[in-house]
Amino acid sequence: MGIFTGKRVGIIGGFGAYATLNFYGRLLDSFAVESERDYPNMIIDNVFSMPSRTRALLTGEGQTEIVETIANSMKKMLDYDVDCMVMVCGTAHYFLPYVYEKLPEAKDNVINILEATGKHLVANNIDKVLILAAEGTLKQKLYSRTLARYNIACVEPEKQYWEEIRYFIECVKQNKYDNELKDRFLRFLGRYDVDNIILGCTEFPVLLRHIDMGEEIYNFYDPLTYAIQEIHRKLSLK
Repeated sequence: MGIFTGKRVGIIGGFGAYATLNFYGRLLDSFAVESERDYPNMIIDNVFSMPSRTRALLTGEGQTEIVETIANSMKKMLDYDVDCMVMVCGTAHYFLPYVYEKLPEAKDNVINILEATGKHLVANNIDKVLILAAEGTLKQKLYSRTLARYNIACVEPEKQYWEEIRYFIECVKQNKYDNELKDRFLRFLGRYDVDNIILGCTEFPVLLRHIDMGEEIYNFYDPLTYAIQEIHRKLSLK
């Protein structure tokens, strides 16, 4: 039996179906096991009916329902006795303090992907990044406020470009990739003189898998990569 046999990981998805699918595949790939029986057990709760997190942060619409839905999903994970759990959505992390008010026992089990990103950047001496994220995340400055605690300067796209970011995200949600998407994405990045880029919406790692960046040189930092590393750390300690 492997060291992960019998351990349990909770994945709270449905925020973006393909982002959740992408994360699950990467998590499986991260375990070098000789037999499927050596994988940790993985429980996925895809809640497709959850209101838009971005709309909630922009307008206030649906916030109570979102908190209730996340809390209910986390309660399911606790009932499954998971060793840790991850939300596959950066924007949804805004609601964690309100979720913990309803379900304080979940806090120690949740891997915060924003905090995991901050720790990784500090460990690699990164002190300035561009934040690619959904409008709600940018409006609430989720990454900027979190990374400020790690003394990392954040460049955020101006509000006039938020609609363009939404276009990129919706292309992934609809599984639509073409040359127009690639061209618009490269033009967008070219507006900023920053090489280190945070993929602050979990659709962006999926997008990068489907477009050829050519010879453009950027350093992309994916919060879900650091979430996977944190899952390994937590399971190894159990």
